[in-house]
Amino acid sequence: MGKWTRRAFITTGVLSGGALIIGVAIRPGNRADKVRDLIAGEGDTVLNIWLKVNADNTITVIVPHAEMGQGVHTTLPMMLADEMDADWKNIKVLEAPGNKEYANYAMGKGFLMGPKDIPSMLIGTVDGFF
Repeated sequence: MGKWTRRAFITTGVLSGGALIIGVAIRPGNRADKVRDLIAGEGDTVLNIWLKVNADNTITVIVPHAEMGQGVHTTLPMMLADEMDADWKNIKVLEAPGNKEYANYAMGKGFLMGPKDIPSMLIGTVDGFF
């Protein structure tokens, strides 16, 4: 590899910075406003799509997984209560509503494509499709 010129260094920096700015600009961000009407009641503060706090200090965790014996309606609220130093009796569980903001596209990709190997250069394309 040859010596870098000043022009090549500046061009590479501008292109890399532009790619970073575009990547940050197209990320989903905080989706709480999109689901507020689905999960929030009177006096609820929606922190993100997974968590809301009521005025009486009741904390509700929105769980996107069905309870089928694996304990997600118990373990996730327990971890939340531990992390927030909240009383266990103030934690409630709400099943996530059927909305695209709660969709698990990686699981859907796994069901549809199965254990197929995808070339590394196409992973971004396939992930963007799902």
